[in-house]
Amino acid sequence: MADSDTSSVMHKIMYLLVSVQRLRAGEGISPQLLGQDLDKHGVSAADQKAGLELAYSKGWLQQGPEGEIQLTEKGFRVDLAQ
Repeated sequence: MADSDTSSVMHKIMYLLVSVQRLRAGEGISPQLLGQDLDKHGVSAADQKAGLELAYSKGWLQQGPEGEIQLTEKGFRVDLAQ
């Protein structure tokens, strides 16, 4: 996947978490539920993995104590209009 495609998927993930799921910093979602949302939006499993890895590397997401995908303060403040 091209870097721009991975970045696009990462931004879609962040949009879904903040704007659709209405998560706030420190809140999380199960990987299965997020995967279902992304499947509905036509994002393949491989693209989901790449987008999540990029968001984790930027510090926008972290793994929660029970394995959930947790939004960080930095991730919550991301400007999704970029």
